Formats: sequence, C-alpha cells, structure tokens
Amino acid sequence: MIFKKLTLTNFRVFNGEHELDLQPKKDGLLSKPIILFGGLNGAGKTSILTAIRLLLLGRRAHSSTLNNKEYSAYLSQQLNNKAKKDNSDATAVISLEFTHTHQGKHGIFTISRSWGTDGKERISFDSGEEQERFTAEQIQSLISEMIPPGIGDLFFFDGEKIAELAEDDTGVYLREAVQKLLGLDVIERLNIDLDIYLNKESENKASKTIQKDIAELQVQKEKLKSAADSYKEKAGELYPKITDIRFEMKQIEKSIQERGGAWAVTKSEEKSKQKSLENEIASVRGKVLHELDGAFPLSLAPTAISSLLQQLEKEQEVKEKKAFGTQFESQARELAEQLSEALSSDEKTINDLLDNYINRGKESVDDSVIQLDISDRELHQLAALNNDAQISKSSLNHSLSELDKAESDLDSLTLKIQRAPDEKELVTLYERLRVLDTELAKEKDLYKETLLNAQSSMIKAVELAKRLEKLFNQQKNEKSLQKAVSRVTATQGVLTQFAEKLTTLRVEQLEELFASAYSKLARKGDLKLAAKINPVTFDVALIDQDGLEINRKSLSAGEKQIFAFAILEALGKLSGKVLPVVVDTPLGRLDSKHRDKLIKHYFPEAGEQVILLSTDTEVDEDFYSILSSEISHAFEITFDEKTRCSSTTKGYFWNNRQMEAV
Repeated sequence: MIFKKLTLTNFRVFNGEHELDLQPKKDGLLSKPIILFGGLNGAGKTSILTAIRLLLLGRRAHSSTLNNKEYSAYLSQQLNNKAKKDNSDATAVISLEFTHTHQGKHGIFTISRSWGTDGKERISFDSGEEQERFTAEQIQSLISEMIPPGIGDLFFFDGEKIAELAEDDTGVYLREAVQKLLGLDVIERLNIDLDIYLNKESENKASKTIQKDIAELQVQKEKLKSAADSYKEKAGELYPKITDIRFEMKQIEKSIQERGGAWAVTKSEEKSKQKSLENEIASVRGKVLHELDGAFPLSLAPTAISSLLQQLEKEQEVKEKKAFGTQFESQARELAEQLSEALSSDEKTINDLLDNYINRGKESVDDSVIQLDISDRELHQLAALNNDAQISKSSLNHSLSELDKAESDLDSLTLKIQRAPDEKELVTLYERLRVLDTELAKEKDLYKETLLNAQSSMIKAVELAKRLEKLFNQQKNEKSLQKAVSRVTATQGVLTQFAEKLTTLRVEQLEELFASAYSKLARKGDLKLAAKINPVTFDVALIDQDGLEINRKSLSAGEKQIFAFAILEALGKLSGKVLPVVVDTPLGRLDSKHRDKLIKHYFPEAGEQVILLSTDTEVDEDFYSILSSEISHAFEITFDEKTRCSSTTKGYFWNNRQMEAV
C-alpha cells in the first residue's frame, strides 16, 4: 500500500481545503521513501496522523472504545472551529487516495469520510471501477481486509504510543499484539464454526419435541443476550454523566481552594487555637520575668564571678594561716619548756628554732593583702547564688525557646485566619457541591444497577447456553451423527496441532526479528538485548548478553523507547503487511545518540513510504542533512495565531525548498 494524496477540509486546525501530495518520488532508480512534515508544537502534525488513522481505522482509531454517541461527539470535536463559527452548516471532509493490491488485483482506491456539527458520519469508497454501492459496514469491512484490526497501531503511531509501549512494564500490550499477529483468532473462529455446524446437524436430526425445545431455548437465549447488550449500552451512556459530574465537582473544589476555602473550613478551630496560644505566651513570659528577677544576672558575668570566688577562697586561706600562727605563737614558750625537758636540750636553742619556724610562716602570710574580708557564711552564700544563676540561665533559655515557638505559631495562625474568607462567600459553591454529590451518588447507583442487570441477563443466557449444549451433546451420541462428530473432532485435533506449530514458528520468527531490529538501534554496542517469548502465555522477557532476564523497569527512558521502536518494527515485519509508516513526534524523549541511531537506521529502512511528522528540534539541520538523500519532499505546517488555523507550504523550516526528486 502506498498513500498518494491526503485531502483535509475543515478538519481540526485546517480551515478550508488542503491537498497534500504523499506519493514518494524517485531519484533515477533510487527511491526516496520519506515524506517529511515540519511543524512547531500545536501546528497540526497530529491532525495529519489522526486523519490517516480515522480514514483507515474508523472508530478504532480512538484509543478507547466509543459507543455511537461518543463517536459522534468525537467527530464533532474534529470539525474546524473557524468553519463552525463562519457557517453553522459547515462540514468536515477527509479523503485518502492510495494504491493497493487487494485479492490479487492492483488498483487505486479512495476512501472519504465527512460529517457536520452533529457528528453523523458519511463514508464513501471508490475502487476506480464501476461505482459500487457499499454500506458503511461493508466499506469498513473492506478496509479491515487491507489493514486487519490491531495492525494499524504498528504502522501509524506517535510519541505517546511509543511511550505507552515503552512504559508498559506489565507486557500486556505486547502479549495482545503477539496473539493478534499469530493468527490464532482465525483458528479459534474455525473451531467455533465447527461447533455451530455440529449443533446444526444435531438439531436437524433430533426429534420434533427436542427441536422445539432447542428453538425455544435459542429464542430465550438471544432475548437475554440482547437485553444484556442493551443494559451495557445504557451503562455506556450513563458513565459520561458520572464523568461530567465529577469534572464539575473538581472545578468547584478548585474554585473554593483558590478563594481560600480550605482556610474557611477550619477558621473557627484556628481561632480557638489562637486563644490557647495567647494564654500560653502570657504564661511563658511570666516565667521569663521570674528568672530575670532572681539570680540570673550573675550568669551574665561568669568570668568576673569566677575570679571573685577564687580571690575570696584565697583570702580565706590566708586568714586561716594567720589565725593558726597567732595561736601557735601564744603557746610557743610553754611548748619550748616541755621540749627542753623532754629532749634535755638547751631551752634557748629550742626557742630560737620555734621562733624561726613562726617567722617563716609569718613572712608568706604577711605578704598577702586581705581586700574583701568576708565571712565564711557570706562566701558560702555567694557560691550558692552563683550555682542558682547557672540553673536560672538554663531555665531561662528553655522558656525563651518556648516563647519563640509559641509566638511563631501564633503568627502563622493569625495569617491563616486573615486568609480565610467569610464562609458566606462560599455558601453558593458549597451548596452546589452538595447537590452534585447527591446527583453523583444517584447516577452511580443507577450505573451499578444497570451493570448488575446486564450481568444477571448474561448469566441467565449462559445457563440457557449450557442447557442447549447438553441437548446437542445428547444428540451427538446418536448413531446418525457419529460420522459428523468423528470428522469434526478429528478436524479440531488437527487445528490444535496446527495452532501449536504455528505458534512456535511465529514466536521464533518474532524473537529473531526483534534481535535484528534492536541490534541496529541500540546505542550500547556491547548490549545485546534479546526477547524471549513464552509460546503458551505469550509473556515477553528481555534477555541480556549473559542470558539473564532484564528488569524492564531498570532500562532508561531512552532505552525503553528504542526497545519500543524495535518491537514495533519486528511486529510490523511479522505481520507480513507492506504498509506505509506514519510517525508523529518520535524523538522527544531521546538523547542525541539514540536520535542518531533512529535517523540513520530506522526511518530510512522502516518501509517503502515513511511519513515523518517532526518539530524543528527533532529533525534539525544536522539530521535533515543526514536524511536528505532519503527525503522525497517536505512540507512546513504553519499556525496562524490570528485565525487559529494552519496551512502547509512545500519545503522544510529553514530553507523552504522543495525536496522533490526528478
């Protein structure tokens, strides 16, 4: 498949008709696969990707499943705003002309979709031959034959899709993609068709009574299934109401928050705390004054007080020595007589010895000057007072810390109270919030009840299906059906074996394709990453060069994106489809080396036609130069701030030249 021309009329940011030539050109015999679109953020690159996906995939182009009402609302949103403003009957039209080989026949096809402000879609399909009348369902079925469900995401994707695949640590997305590509759904459908055939045969050969029972059970089962589907559709219509109510509640809560509503809720409580803090501050201030009025001032001159106490202790020692000398001198004569008699020595000699001893002690004491001369009691009182001063200092510091904290808390509390608006200002918002809360509860109950009804109807339908199965199984034991049962059982056995062998083969092919794609895109040359896929569960494990499984969460954001590109390329090749590749804003989260790998080894080799939608910082002048030999032609998308609409011109950002091969 090759896209030739895309036409956008009143689609998203494109007002009026815009025709884009997408046909890749050739330079002699060398093909140039890349059609490059350049646009700044918001210019309209995503609009081109969205148009292509919408044209080919229909409502499956949207990431979530949409019912009819949601799909119409989605289409209505895609109609250009200026066109709607200028003309209430404005219509959006998108059209894609492409070549494709379908059922062995090559041709040019054109698919178009259009809708108005009501979002009601009209679809047309031109095969280039005689006009054939197709219904919308038939057209979508034809397109699905060309691009099977699930395959489009592998070829038409944007940076968000890459990020989604890269960040999918659970592997669920990959598991689903592998299962789709293995073609096992076809085998499953064949098995179901065989069961239907057998049941039909059983019914035809049954007695009239049993045929009647089967017919009644089938009617009842279909009614119940229809009822279940109806309840599901109703639930699908109810859920947007719940979403709308929640959205409005969030907006009101945001408004209340912006107006200081959070402060208003606790205003009375804050005022109570304010009174308590004021009392606490008064109490602590009393403690501070009490300490200042006591021994605390002595702690302000610790050096002077220490010197004073040392001086007083020294004087006390001098006074004790003087008192001792005086007392000793008064008793020296008597002591000399007693020593003379006891030692039979000359009394004069002993007196001289004692006088010398007394005089030596006097010399050291007489030199000391008594300045303060306080009593022992006064000295002890002064020492005790100094000790009290130290305790007071510690207590005062603790009180001052308490005072600082309480005053800081009071300031903060006062600010909160000042911020709080009057509760009357928010009454209307709070009343609306309460109304919405009641409505939300009511809608949630209704939604839950509808889902339970759907579940109940489906359970009853399943019970009837079991009864039908039992009847069919009874008939299968009849001799007239033995041959058909035998053939169907044998066929289903063959299908099971075929599915197992096909699975093994395709899994091996995917592992090889991934290893090849990753090796050319990985920045670290020594990191040989491989994918190991479980053929039963389809879980995908990443294996390093040592054969050890890698925790996908441990990869960097850039490595995860490279992994995503590699797995997309591998899955695309495994699908066997030759489709154009459309990539929107793919390099946003990559460093320069990873970008270099993609520029050199992914985009030029991704397919025969690669439509690349880029900003000027992704494909810059250097990368443009590298890609230039592969670029067929380029467009620049320019957004007009005045009209709020975009237009395209040939050429890229800086040179505005048309890169078109001869």
